[in-house]
Amino acid sequence: MFILLAEQTTPDWLAIGGFALLTLVAGGFLLFSSVMTCRLVVPDRAKKVATGMNRLLLVVPLLAVPVFAVLFLFVLKGRIYERTCHATLVLALWLYAARYWWFMIAYYKYMSVKAARGTIFIIVVLAAIAIDLTPLDKYAESVHSALGAASILPGIILLLFFYVAAFFTTCANRNKLHSDLWWDMWWL
Repeated sequence: MFILLAEQTTPDWLAIGGFALLTLVAGGFLLFSSVMTCRLVVPDRAKKVATGMNRLLLVVPLLAVPVFAVLFLFVLKGRIYERTCHATLVLALWLYAARYWWFMIAYYKYMSVKAARGTIFIIVVLAAIAIDLTPLDKYAESVHSALGAASILPGIILLLFFYVAAFFTTCANRNKLHSDLWWDMWWL
């Protein structure tokens, strides 16, 4: 891995600052949304779907790690660091889009028209960025070439923000909402 990092070109510090800012804004907004909705109760009509979707969103990254590890080791040989950075960032973008969709499902009762439109806009933008970055060559051209060895950081930071927001939302509501969201995840 050290050989791989030594072969990288020097990163563009303006690009690193831009990606850091975008990562912190996206993660901070998800955390802010989680804090703002932590006291709301999911309506009975949406509780079953919201609970199932929340479980799925929390488990998918944990299942993706061994799947990607097998793929990278046995099927997709070469450019492993680049593929790992790419998979992490694209997975995080899809998780953010799905989490905002979860907000739409779980808290539709409390959303104003402006908030619903804003949430839909965020979902569309995140999905568009994820679709745009899905081809590895496009990712390598736009993100990896600009950030170099630091290109793993936006995906990891977004995933950390995702789990902090998910943990905060479900633990803050575990007595009022559905107590089986987070704590029962460990017993699946």
